[in-house]
Amino acid sequence: MKLKIESQLSTPPSEIACFRDVTLYAKSFVFDDVIMVCPPGTRTMYWNWLKKYGAHDFISELIRSDEKEPGYSMGTTPGSNITTDRIACHNLNEIISLLRQVRC
Repeated sequence: MKLKIESQLSTPPSEIACFRDVTLYAKSFVFDDVIMVCPPGTRTMYWNWLKKYGAHDFISELIRSDEKEPGYSMGTTPGSNITTDRIACHNLNEIISLLRQVRC
């Protein structure tokens, strides 16, 4: 199974260290792949952002938002399996708990 994360969750107001923690947990314990979903024309920008801050280790692929890929989703829009406006210290435990429930 794949986890699809909206690219906006990797940039402020999200905390890059918390974003990396989420992808580390997801890739290590729950999902086969972690995919970042980017608006068309922004994949290079997001990849460079992730590499600059060392948060690219557990990202398997970057896809455009118009590409269809089945999987569990985390994003800012209603309809995502996990809906949040940011990944930060104040909600990191909650996000990890929700991911842990997927594993069970």
